[in-house]
Amino acid sequence: MKWARAFGSGLLGGAVMTAITAIARGMGMPVNLAMMLGTIFGLAPSGAAWFLGFIVHLVVSGLLGILYGIGFEYVTHRANAGIGAAFSVAHILIAGLFLGAMPAIHPLIPGMLNSPGIFLSNLGFAGVAVFVILHLIYGLIVGSAYGAVRHKPAQRSEAAPAG
Repeated sequence: MKWARAFGSGLLGGAVMTAITAIARGMGMPVNLAMMLGTIFGLAPSGAAWFLGFIVHLVVSGLLGILYGIGFEYVTHRANAGIGAAFSVAHILIAGLFLGAMPAIHPLIPGMLNSPGIFLSNLGFAGVAVFVILHLIYGLIVGSAYGAVRHKPAQRSEAAPAG
């Protein structure tokens, strides 16, 4: 298992996700995962809350990269962009449901912050599309950046015929 490579691949994927959400905000879509994560600790929306959320997102992204790496090493025995994207389907489902639970666990939702809705559904079809695409891109990046696996599948040996 390439622990550092897996964590670093996840960091890269998380950083790209943050950059894409910044572009989306610049285009008028109010998606700000870093702010939501930073304010979950009770901080008012601010630059400091955004930065805290950004760090939390990177750490979680790195840890998820390790989970992807475990899948590459021990489930598929290979890593590439397609396998990373396939693994992201489970990531999309879990993260989407987590967003749906935000009003129950976030102290500022509702109130100071709007509920994102399940799979960012409160932002409409575009929100759901961005959510899914972001996670697919994360999987593509992690699968591509992880590289060759260390644990190849066990080779089956041919048993000598009886007789």
